[in-house]
Amino acid sequence: MSTSLHNALQALSKYCINEQDSNALTFHRGIEREALRVNNKDGRVSHKPHPTSLGSALTHNSVTTDYSEALLEFITSVHPNVEGALEELDNIHLFVSKELKKEGESLWPASMPGLIDGDKDVPIAEYGSSNSGQLKHAYRQGLSSRYGRVMQCIAGMHYNFSFDEGFWRFLKNHKEDSKTSSTDFKSESYFALIRNFRRSSWLLPLLFGASPAIDKSFLPNGHNKLTETSPDTLIGANATSLRMSDLGYSNDAQADLYVCYNEVSTYIQTIRNAIQTPYSEYEKIGVKVDGKYRQLNSNILQIENEYYSDIRPKRVAQSGEHPSAALRDKGVEYIEVRIMDLDPFSAIGMSKDTLYFLDTYLVYCMLRGDEKFTSEECEALRSLQQETVTQGRDLDKVIRFLEGPASIKNQAGMLLDDILEVANTLTKLTGNTAYISAVQLQIDKINRKQPLPSEQISNLSIEEGSYAKAMLALANEHQIKWQEQPLNSKIESEFQQESIASIQRQKQIEESDELTFDEFLSEYLKPQ
Repeated sequence: MSTSLHNALQALSKYCINEQDSNALTFHRGIEREALRVNNKDGRVSHKPHPTSLGSALTHNSVTTDYSEALLEFITSVHPNVEGALEELDNIHLFVSKELKKEGESLWPASMPGLIDGDKDVPIAEYGSSNSGQLKHAYRQGLSSRYGRVMQCIAGMHYNFSFDEGFWRFLKNHKEDSKTSSTDFKSESYFALIRNFRRSSWLLPLLFGASPAIDKSFLPNGHNKLTETSPDTLIGANATSLRMSDLGYSNDAQADLYVCYNEVSTYIQTIRNAIQTPYSEYEKIGVKVDGKYRQLNSNILQIENEYYSDIRPKRVAQSGEHPSAALRDKGVEYIEVRIMDLDPFSAIGMSKDTLYFLDTYLVYCMLRGDEKFTSEECEALRSLQQETVTQGRDLDKVIRFLEGPASIKNQAGMLLDDILEVANTLTKLTGNTAYISAVQLQIDKINRKQPLPSEQISNLSIEEGSYAKAMLALANEHQIKWQEQPLNSKIESEFQQESIASIQRQKQIEESDELTFDEFLSEYLKPQ
């Protein structure tokens, strides 16, 4: 264990005991879960419009769409405990699944899609006629023009996490920092967390990656690193998360964006520069052609959300405010973990143990230290993640980690030992044993006492005859479970009311627009 982590855990224990500041160990989290709507008979992507019973995808508080009209996104509010977040997510799934049953549809349980017959099989999400709705649609049209639509069907789980004010009191006291403003201190600390996350985030796809297999329609010409186990299934022999590999959501134009998270200001400027820098291949596409937008602009990034990273510093932005301007003016408010595959064996795409592990791991990342990246580390991180997501199931394989060559098993074991010490401290101070249980479960995976999710998915895909068949069977199992489970009448009424209200809010937005979309877009894209 590093000296920084050891000292921080001792100081945290002492602070909580002496100050009796219970909020020091209160963490806030919200969940975003993506899932494709599919026909429950053949698993094909739905071509039906977003169900009216689910409200407006533009304005609904908890049910929206991501890239495709068929790619649902469920968003919980912020909760001070894991159980509350999971309960809300469970209720969203319950309501939506009952509505989808009426349409003969289910939620695809995995991150990688099933059979997709090219771009024409993926409808782009629609958000109505308002300027903000047209902006969202045109941005997605740009993603289609740049990367194709099939790649945009990949789904995941995003975990939004922040620390309570009590924790910040502890950390400022521990670091003996009385000069830095509260806003800057939080931002700098979150960036330290992000650096430590990126140093060790290879562990997460190893433990939780559940996309070692794909339907061959995703890569019709196959791939030399994948094995064809059936006419429609490709599997990476030792892969854990093809979603996070170069075969998944990758972007050549962004490969040269040098983002190392050493300084808040440098990060913001790098992203802002990318939004203003033309990219020759995108210039060939054109922007507005024959009266229709093919993309918002021809720059490296159309907007900031196009930058793909496994973790993001975030702040809730006001309407029309650019995310980078919100970060610059008000500082980092929370972080968004974007590396997690969906758990196909869970009806909601994740388990309680997974969230408790993430909480523990993120505390570890905050307390490990605040060393800046070297340029060598930044370069090494790119290849390290690729090796672990494509080779991770071979636990005895020796690869080059930042600390030097080591087997995946030994390196993961040492990292988990440190995370277990964090869990021990959290359990000692809160009385909640879920932290220790969650970490011990992951240690058991590395010690081969429990199977890795990627191993389970790989085996199941072979046993069922194909990846698509295996995932469709799970989708329908989950759908049956939802139909058997009653929905509280009060909660059902709240969802129904929100659906109606969200449609009304969309209508009001559409009626209030005064600018043409061209004028609106020109204003929106101006630097802030």
